[in-house]
Amino acid sequence: MKNWLPRSVVILASVAAAWSQGAEQSPKAGADGKTPPKELTVDLGGGVKMKMVLIPAGEFMMGSGESEKDTAAFLNKTYGEAIFDSTDFQDEHAQHRVRITQPFYLGSYHVTRGQFRQFVKHTGYEIDAEKGESPGAYGWNHEKREFEFYKDYSWWNAGLEQTDEHPVVNVSWHDAVAFCKWLSKKEGKTYRLPTEAEWEYACRAGTTTRYTSGDDPETLAKVGNVADATFKPKFPDWKGTIMASDGYVFTSPVGSFKPNAFGLYDMHGNAMQWCADWYREEYYDKSPVDDPIGPDIGGGRVLRGSSWAGSPDHSRSAHRGRSMMVIRVNHTGFRVARTP
Repeated sequence: MKNWLPRSVVILASVAAAWSQGAEQSPKAGADGKTPPKELTVDLGGGVKMKMVLIPAGEFMMGSGESEKDTAAFLNKTYGEAIFDSTDFQDEHAQHRVRITQPFYLGSYHVTRGQFRQFVKHTGYEIDAEKGESPGAYGWNHEKREFEFYKDYSWWNAGLEQTDEHPVVNVSWHDAVAFCKWLSKKEGKTYRLPTEAEWEYACRAGTTTRYTSGDDPETLAKVGNVADATFKPKFPDWKGTIMASDGYVFTSPVGSFKPNAFGLYDMHGNAMQWCADWYREEYYDKSPVDDPIGPDIGGGRVLRGSSWAGSPDHSRSAHRGRSMMVIRVNHTGFRVARTP
């Protein structure tokens, strides 16, 4: 049968497959002093390190490959009731070709509490939750069994059972950018948040399905920490849990699930991830092909990747989230990109 996938998708899929098998796309990584190594280990001090992987340049189809109507029908069937209509997914269209013209590094994992702790220790930085007219963040109150905004919630207290190996949450977009600026100054390299296009390209890693694990939401339990059978008993009224179990109610230690073909962990679930871009619903209609960076202004910043409370609709590779830059909630974190 003839393969009707766009040529750019076929090329990217082959690159991702070779990447995952350790095949070289160029001379031995780093051997010539010019080719960037395929992996980096960044020393944050105090014995804390951060691993990054090189994402190759390439092309892909960004956005949803199915119609808004078909997405709504699939999710309504998954949820067992008519919750969605086609207007809920307009910002994922039109699907369009994007070319990432230069390789870039991306954190293998979310930035962890331990890594963020090093940043705060070295800089004395006060996050948005600790300053301003409304200090605090959202956390889970175990006694009241509800989420609440309270002054004592912060990155080190999200109302969740976490260790320094869990993703840092309750950080605003400003906090994430400040971490990148600190790392840039410390390392003499440009660390930043990924663009939305870079994020989806890296998440898909050559796949064209709803999730990197396939089209069935039940496969998510293999690759990420989402709302599932472990989550359901604590949140019985939550809509959109999968039947499979990933073993975690709240956040999980980073790297607890299978990586994608680029060697990235938790691109679905655990904590939503801030991107550099402003959010605008209709941006895809005007997005350039080469290295899009988002609109000049918009309604908040882009969030990607779903979370430990993520439902099948939010967990799709094409799903676009957004939030105001000062918002800090206990299901939102970030990962770091770097220019080679």
